[in-house]
Amino acid sequence: MKLLKLCVIALNLFILPIYAQTVQFNIEAVKHDTGKLYVQLFKGEDNYKKGKAYNATIVSAKAGDVMVTFNDVEPGQYAIRFFHDENDNGSLDTNMFSIPVEGYGFSNNAVINFGPPSYREMAFNVAEAPVSNSSKVNY
Repeated sequence: MKLLKLCVIALNLFILPIYAQTVQFNIEAVKHDTGKLYVQLFKGEDNYKKGKAYNATIVSAKAGDVMVTFNDVEPGQYAIRFFHDENDNGSLDTNMFSIPVEGYGFSNNAVINFGPPSYREMAFNVAEAPVSNSSKVNY
């Protein structure tokens, strides 16, 4: 029994703690209260390219600024993308040239330039302290 206790104590000394953090993302300049905001958090560039979100949420739109919080986020590199589903149909509507006709945005307030911004432009790190990021909605 003493050996088991000793092994458990030894393991606890050598296991590095994983620090889960909070990521707060402020979506600025939402036009109106109609519809919902779809927000996706991606861990790593590969997951972003595959469309595999680490976490996602849907919140009601509110004119002005809307704060979205992701809790228990593991350390690593992340990016956020979002859109304002103004007509509440569950998707980002585009015109015949595939240009969005509803609001959208990315972490670090990254802007589109002949297509979505690069992952590097959107990326931010989560480490040992809570993270705050923001973006203005592009309509």
